Amino acid sequence: MIQLENISKSYPDGTLFSNVNISLQRGVRAGLVGQNGSGKTTLLKMMLGKESTDSGNIKKEKNITIGYLEQEIIAGSGKSILEEVLTSIPEAIETEEKINSLSKKIKNDPNNMILVKKLGEYQNKFDSLDGWELKNKGETILSGLGFKKESFNEPLESFSGGWRMRVALAAILLKGPDILFLDEPTNHLDLDAAIWLETFLTSWKGSMIIISHDRTFLDRSVNQIIEIDLKHITLYQGNYSDYINEKKIRLDLHRNAYKNQQKEIKNTERFIERFRSKNTKATQVQSRVKKLNKMKKVEIPTEDKSKINLIIPEPMRSPLKIASCVNIKKHYGNIEVFNGLDFEVERGQKIGLVGHNGAGKSTLLKMLAGVEKSTNGSIQFGENITKGYYAQHQLEILDPNETVYDSFRKVTKGWSETDSRTYLGSFMFTGDEIEKLVKVLSGGEKARLALARMLVVPSHLILLDEPTNHLDMVSRKILGKSLSLFKGSIVCISHDRHFLNEVTNMTCEVGNGTVITFNGNYDYYEWKNKNKDKISLKVNNQKKNKNNYKDAKKIRNRINWIEKRFFKIEESINELQIIINNPENTSNHELLKNNLNEVNELENEYFSLMEEKELINKELQ
Repeated sequence: MIQLENISKSYPDGTLFSNVNISLQRGVRAGLVGQNGSGKTTLLKMMLGKESTDSGNIKKEKNITIGYLEQEIIAGSGKSILEEVLTSIPEAIETEEKINSLSKKIKNDPNNMILVKKLGEYQNKFDSLDGWELKNKGETILSGLGFKKESFNEPLESFSGGWRMRVALAAILLKGPDILFLDEPTNHLDLDAAIWLETFLTSWKGSMIIISHDRTFLDRSVNQIIEIDLKHITLYQGNYSDYINEKKIRLDLHRNAYKNQQKEIKNTERFIERFRSKNTKATQVQSRVKKLNKMKKVEIPTEDKSKINLIIPEPMRSPLKIASCVNIKKHYGNIEVFNGLDFEVERGQKIGLVGHNGAGKSTLLKMLAGVEKSTNGSIQFGENITKGYYAQHQLEILDPNETVYDSFRKVTKGWSETDSRTYLGSFMFTGDEIEKLVKVLSGGEKARLALARMLVVPSHLILLDEPTNHLDMVSRKILGKSLSLFKGSIVCISHDRHFLNEVTNMTCEVGNGTVITFNGNYDYYEWKNKNKDKISLKVNNQKKNKNNYKDAKKIRNRINWIEKRFFKIEESINELQIIINNPENTSNHELLKNNLNEVNELENEYFSLMEEKELINKELQ
């Protein structure tokens, strides 16, 4: 479908990649990954023919149709968002216009068989384009991406850049091209819309190449990974998790090869230096000189930045109650967001806020941060509680004419230069990078700087609104690990499920003016929603018979069995983890895959039994 032959690309400040040879067949579902600035978007544009190569050829199958979602914000067109989506199939629009025009003419001249015949031809063509269903399909896609039905006829100009990107994505999905090129498609989506897109793409029959830093999204959407690293491009089979496992093996081999070659070079150079002046060893010396000159050097392995430790300063111990929302009402004009909301944040709780678009997640976060006030009710904080708040507007209020270092030093009075440089280094600002002006930073670099400025100030309560937007995989991993180790409280909104699972220990579903709490991370929340009907039915059947002695005994036996099963499940998971973590098994992909699947099944069973036991005990009280 797409063939890359000896592709190379360089810019004045260095080479992106060289001698790339990759063949992408029909049906490919590939994730394009690499550090920010490695050339992912450039490679995508080269495949599209929007960027030239320095050398080599890119061959594409003839007559393939392409859909491309760019990162840039699309301009307004004067059309409604539904019209904008439908114009992605201009042939259908033109055919419908001709049908309407002919229908009017036939109304005035019903016996004109030439017009009637032409109308039939256009109707058949419109039918072949599935024109009769286009509007319904467009509306379904817009709804899936978070648009409300009443907004379908609103002009594109009335929407923010993020929502315009959703319209562009909807147009591409309606068009149904042979191959999709998507550059960070989830960056402008909330969690519900990201899950909808993921589900939509699961049944997508065409091919896809996606740039994304959302690990869960890639795991569920692709079957190949194209990696840009060390100025080379490598194709891996499997999803992102498979790639991580395979990458670790290859990286270990690369490091060993590099170390062995460096050792060989040093020994050879030592021999040359020692015997250079001895005539009796001239032949051997010349032989080793030639060997060194011809040696194909193993490149220095990529620095594993994911091992960087980010230490978030801890505040003094807080009271148990961090924040309490009491009978909160919040209205925007006639729109009611909350009505009588009671919500608490306690010490050590790390809460992920989930819910459909417009449910009030960001509003709740802003009220906790003090950025917005409630219409009625009160928010009370524990004594001497300090807060840190991060949202996308923090990127906009950075002074563009300051350096990274000066911007950071504004919030770290009393810190030494060494301490400041060390802390900025944990946010991957090293060396001369701290002297960069804010105005030349990328979106990801600005996000890292804004996070560094916020997190460096000790806070009992950290409030985060989409903190992983613009961050690459490595930055997300470092941030997630540090927040998981933080001993204070966190309330966050994120469409990155891997991040939510790593950081949070509670999930709160916001919607219908209230909050429902789930005592677990996002995986637990998702599992519970999928299984709640099944569990309720089982417990209700047990509840009906609880007054009967024999049935009561069965229930007690059931609880005892569950307790014993817990112990066996934990034993089995521990045994499987020992096998999974054994270095000798790193190359046995089939064994690792089977064991990971078994661990997942056991964990699901554990969740199910835990929920059943809790509900039984609650009903029997």
